[in-house]
Amino acid sequence: MASTGGNSTSAGIVNDGSSGAHGQANAGCPKDALVMSAILKEMGVLEYEPQVVRQMLEFTYRHVTTVLEEARVLSDHAGKAAIDAQDAKVAVNIVAEHSFVGPPPREFMLELAKEKNEKPLPAIVEKNGQRLPAERYCLLGNNFQVKHVKPSKQKQS
Repeated sequence: MASTGGNSTSAGIVNDGSSGAHGQANAGCPKDALVMSAILKEMGVLEYEPQVVRQMLEFTYRHVTTVLEEARVLSDHAGKAAIDAQDAKVAVNIVAEHSFVGPPPREFMLELAKEKNEKPLPAIVEKNGQRLPAERYCLLGNNFQVKHVKPSKQKQS
């Protein structure tokens, strides 16, 4: 199994806690994979599956390609021969708006929480034994129905 970003264990998990130089242990790895491994190591992630680096590379490639395609469209629309920094900045903002969803505004969440918290919780029924949710929410109820068959009258000979 080829590993990306460090020493591979038998379970296919990469252990990048090696003390050697980063390039020495990974002579066969592409430079981009080494950069992704270095990012993971810098963030404190020392053990990861080899597919993690590949997935990070794929995401980065798709994101950069999408941004550059959007920048090309903006540049063509403006009648420019090449993409400039302003086209790239606008393209990054456009792609970020469509690809990444931010959290809702704080005011909206506070209003929603206030509305939910205005309704009191139902009173707890005092009874002995285990307190379980309604039977329709439990797996303890019958999941079948008994079909009643009327006995037929047979003629006796």
